[in-house]
Amino acid sequence: MGTAVETASHEEVVKSQQTRIAELESELDTYKGVLNAMSDGVLILQDTFFDCNNSACRIWKADKGQILGHSPAEFAPPTQPNGRNSRIMAQEKIKAASKGTPQHFFWKDRRGDGTLIDTEVFLKAVTINDEKYVVATIRDITDNLVREQKSQLLFDRMEKIIEARTEELKSSENALQDERSYRTKVEEDLERADNELNQVFETSTEGLIVTDNKKNILKINRAFSELSGHEFKDIKNKKCFEVFPCRGCKQPGCMAVSKMMGSDSADYETDCLDASGQRVACSLTATKLKDSEGTPIGMVVGYRNITDYRQWVEALRYSEALHRITLTSISDAVFITDDNGHFVYISPSVETVFGYTEMEVQWFDNISALLGDDFFDQKALDAQREIRNLELSVRDKRGRQHELMVNVKKVSIQNGTLLITCRDITEKREAEHEAQLKHEQLVQAGKMVSLGILVSGVAHEVNNPNNYIMLNSQLLSRMWSGVSPILERYYGENGDFNLAGLKYSHARERVPQLFKNVLDGSERIKHIVKDLKDYARSDSTDMDQPVYLNSVLKHSLNLLTNQIRKSTDHFEVRYDHDRPVVRGNFQRIEQVIINLVQNSCEALPDKTCSIILTTRSNKETDTAEFIVDDEGVGISKADLPHLTDPFFTTKRDIGGTGLGLSVSHKIVREHDGSLDFQSHPGKGTRAILSLPAMAHSS
Repeated sequence: MGTAVETASHEEVVKSQQTRIAELESELDTYKGVLNAMSDGVLILQDTFFDCNNSACRIWKADKGQILGHSPAEFAPPTQPNGRNSRIMAQEKIKAASKGTPQHFFWKDRRGDGTLIDTEVFLKAVTINDEKYVVATIRDITDNLVREQKSQLLFDRMEKIIEARTEELKSSENALQDERSYRTKVEEDLERADNELNQVFETSTEGLIVTDNKKNILKINRAFSELSGHEFKDIKNKKCFEVFPCRGCKQPGCMAVSKMMGSDSADYETDCLDASGQRVACSLTATKLKDSEGTPIGMVVGYRNITDYRQWVEALRYSEALHRITLTSISDAVFITDDNGHFVYISPSVETVFGYTEMEVQWFDNISALLGDDFFDQKALDAQREIRNLELSVRDKRGRQHELMVNVKKVSIQNGTLLITCRDITEKREAEHEAQLKHEQLVQAGKMVSLGILVSGVAHEVNNPNNYIMLNSQLLSRMWSGVSPILERYYGENGDFNLAGLKYSHARERVPQLFKNVLDGSERIKHIVKDLKDYARSDSTDMDQPVYLNSVLKHSLNLLTNQIRKSTDHFEVRYDHDRPVVRGNFQRIEQVIINLVQNSCEALPDKTCSIILTTRSNKETDTAEFIVDDEGVGISKADLPHLTDPFFTTKRDIGGTGLGLSVSHKIVREHDGSLDFQSHPGKGTRAILSLPAMAHSS
């Protein structure tokens, strides 16, 4: 009896074990199916690979038999992109993982067919039946490696931040208090941002008004008050077209609204009536003001006074007409020919020089008939692209001898390839030479007038989009601040999400900084444009201003930054902390300083040479001094006494007119000062501007 019971019990145990074995085999099949269905390669290794899934075979393009029993280094090039030996590096990673430190790194693999791929590798230690193994998970990232490499650092940082934040929340005993603290901080940030925006609004040089949907004025800045002649307390809640009506405004209509039909903004020019009834030429930028849901709730209108700009445009037109007349009346004979010397263009002034009409010269067909064969060196022209100041002796139509100064330059004008200019220098060579220099002076002055007008015009055109960038960046920043609490709440409830391809957990830190960077850049543009406009405008004749040399130098360097950066890598400014001050004209002294620094920049043979600028108070002579020391090519002893002579220049071959230091010397004399030069050829030059010092106001 006992034996039968024991037999039955044994059969049940065997059956139970068989059932468990079947279940385990089923689970094993399931795990293997899942493992083989994974897109990532999974391998088990000790010193060599013990097992792997199908994806590992696919990624490495090898059969299991080619993988199992082999080491990881056999599926890699000898060295990795970081220069390290693949075998040594693999052993280090596996050893660290087997000791319990999971490894995550990027690896260069070599497939069975010899091609190289980039993979992302995870190593983790596991224990199977009391045996320690390392599980390697590999992912083929060849196609998206560039994107992954760029963002990996950011993702790692976000991961650490998220983990740290998660641990804080888990260990916190009062999550609600943390949330309240966070909300308080957000409110403080919003209040600070609002204060900053208000400050920018108030300090903007553009007149700004904010209205509601009924065109009632809600807010204006100081610039608008100055432009319109109205104070805010007098016009609050009045209609914009009642306070500063535009030409074309028809009550109760608004020109800005009509201009923005079908658009969120509009730019246009018109005339407006100020408080005194005077017309003010304005350039307007009108923008719809919307709430967080995109519903229009009013508008913002920016006014820029362009009265001066219109005057500059008229002056520019006059200057253009003057230059056109000057060019048509030039006395030089100008020819454009092809490479063989055949005429493409002949200027009307050819008759003045050669005595032949344009038609008669056309019959010659070739420039050599006028100037002779081989009158210039073709090889030199090919090398230099221009040959200047060739002196030729030719006979005109009546047989009279003429001495000509000829320039030949390679050009590409229609079918012409050579530009040849001929100037008659027969009579009174020295007198004509002086006249030529005076002509250059006039041309240079005309260029400077045009440059001043163009700089002012360009400055205005740059300010237009820059102000638009500043205003809209501020609005966008406020909008971001407004939606941040909503996004934070969503983030807290649902986890991380993408904004334009960027994780929100990263965007919430980066976006405010991006807005700040945009605003900082706009402010930089604004200051540069202001300095350009100040330098370009006509200077005052007031010679009784207190002028601080440090301030003039700082203002000048704003305009010279680019030239200095191109000229030298060793630039230094030493300001006198006593802030030397003189009595005179700010712009004229600035002109002298700019000229001296430009001359030093042009004198440097390469960027390894230095320039040092110094301001100082000379107590012994009771003067304020500005000193420029450069390591340039220097000035010969013979040339030093003539540096400030009109039309004297050592840079005529690169366009120098000899006027800069002459004009500077005249300005210095007007200020009862002196301009001295010390130089050693090949070593450098020191220029010293010395002006009578003015006592600091108490």
